[in-house]
Amino acid sequence: MTEELRDRVAGALEGSAEDVLELDRVLLSRIDDGWLVAEALHCEGDAKAATQTLARLRDAPVQIGYPLIEGELLRRRRAAVVTAADGEPESRQANWEIMRWSAYVVAPVLMEGRVVGFLHGDRAAGGAPLRAVEREGLWRFGEGFTEVYERAVLRRRLRVERQELRRIASWADGRSAELSDGAIDLARDRQLADADEAGRPPAARSALHDLLTPREVDVLEHLVKGETNAEIARTLIVSEGTVKFHVKNILRKMNVGNRAEATSQYLRLSLRQDS
Repeated sequence: MTEELRDRVAGALEGSAEDVLELDRVLLSRIDDGWLVAEALHCEGDAKAATQTLARLRDAPVQIGYPLIEGELLRRRRAAVVTAADGEPESRQANWEIMRWSAYVVAPVLMEGRVVGFLHGDRAAGGAPLRAVEREGLWRFGEGFTEVYERAVLRRRLRVERQELRRIASWADGRSAELSDGAIDLARDRQLADADEAGRPPAARSALHDLLTPREVDVLEHLVKGETNAEIARTLIVSEGTVKFHVKNILRKMNVGNRAEATSQYLRLSLRQDS
């Protein structure tokens, strides 16, 4: 239970206890792995006592089980008025050592068909006896509290989901921008490649593509310009060893012995087209 919701519950307990239930003390506890843990306490006209008592209750959670009356109500899911006639208070009544109930009304808090906590309420010594109307009133208050709690949980879940959706949308926008930029770059690369291809002599281009790979054609054209292996490597952004490997394959495929012969054959192909 969040601190914000705990404060809301404390306010709700105070208003209901004073104006509707006419109870002097109302305690809200949650069930945590079989233990009853205090969450909020209202003491009519004594906020300081409420704070001090709540601290003591939180330091002393109660394990729900036999012979506690709350253990029975956990199974039966019913509200009840508890008095000394129901058995020894020390062993039968939850939080008796701290609260010193003489009689109290208790109602389980249900959520999605499961008991998640309890509401306890009593009156000061000498007050009117607790009756069925207080039992039913606390039960109805528990139902109303459940609705408030479920709405608070739902709002929190929706807030978390909205934040997650915003994060996903932001990520998707970023990815879309990256993909768009990539498409533009790819289109530009294709345009540059087409322009470069168009600048080659058609006969030379056709003959070379039948003989060499696209990368070997690139290396050959730089070789024809008189560039060294190191210069070709820098231009094509590859290692010098890779350039040497391509040159070796070019010479073998063109059936020539050296770079000069490869250049001569390339030029002959170009001149043949020009004539």
